[in-house]
Amino acid sequence: MENFVKIQVPITVSYPALEGVLKKQLVGEYIPKPSEEASDSPYAQILDVGLAGSSSGNGDIILRVRIRILRTILKRDNVDLYVLATPGYDNDTQQVYIRRFNMQAQTTSRFYNSSLEVLVNKVAYNQIIQKARVNLAEIISGELIKANGMLETGMELKGLKLTGAVEEVRVQDITPKSNRMFLNLELQAKVEVDVFDLSELLPA
Repeated sequence: MENFVKIQVPITVSYPALEGVLKKQLVGEYIPKPSEEASDSPYAQILDVGLAGSSSGNGDIILRVRIRILRTILKRDNVDLYVLATPGYDNDTQQVYIRRFNMQAQTTSRFYNSSLEVLVNKVAYNQIIQKARVNLAEIISGELIKANGMLETGMELKGLKLTGAVEEVRVQDITPKSNRMFLNLELQAKVEVDVFDLSELLPA
């Protein structure tokens, strides 16, 4: 089989599925992350992460980050930060990442909100925004195994039998909606077609 075929496949991924990945990557992290070289204590710790679609209609998502402030000057129990973010996709690493964002803190103090925004923009960017990446290859790989399993034994479709294997998967487009994220995948596969019933292919 030397000839490749390309197939466009629309896929939806729920926000809870993406949220679960972000929780594993971010919850428990200190800001900034302690290191042997730095003696300063962290400003905050990430307690929880939430993810939802935005109603803005601009292809944005809302990332909620609950943190506990640890420094005396800003000390509070729990504070929610809301990040209105525009996702992008890196085909080389197969990761969804945050391409552009605007962060807001929602407390009753305008000064406190401004101080938190400075904290996130200057200190926490690398740990929250840069680390808020989702490797779609891990999510897609299960479905890819199923597809290749069916192609290996032969997939019958209306008078045809397809055999072969999917060689490559690339994301062509990513569109956040209010309740889930839509992806348009391009599958490159080596496939042989065995026609066993021509009558099935004729128009009715």
